[in-house]
Amino acid sequence: MTRTPRRSERGQALVETGIVIVMFVTLVMGTIDFGRAWMISNMITHAARDGARLAATWPTRTAGAISSSDKTTIQNQVQAEMANVLGSPTGLTATVSQTAGTVPTVQVRVNGSVSYLFHLLPGMSSFAVDRTVTFRDEGQ
Repeated sequence: MTRTPRRSERGQALVETGIVIVMFVTLVMGTIDFGRAWMISNMITHAARDGARLAATWPTRTAGAISSSDKTTIQNQVQAEMANVLGSPTGLTATVSQTAGTVPTVQVRVNGSVSYLFHLLPGMSSFAVDRTVTFRDEGQ
């Protein structure tokens, strides 16, 4: 014997399917956003590391210090590396600093914020990024 659906049960499967599809699409969008955020964070860390390595081995120095124009060149290199993935890394700044001491070091810091692809949660349109990489200054 087959059971015939009652009048009040018509469309129930359609409503349940709609709810499941909305939840599934939201989960997929969240996964894509999280993966993209993870990739961008890694890319920024690598760009900062490459910039710090470049600063640590910078060939031209005046009295052991990297000139401000050379620091600008290194910062532009970090920005260009970030632009390879982000297109235009607006909101991200790179700074190069040099410290003298027992072990002289160079430091590259990238900070700012990157917007999410999908704005799933209200009030969360971007995530903060702050990466600092320190290398021993090999030019001193």
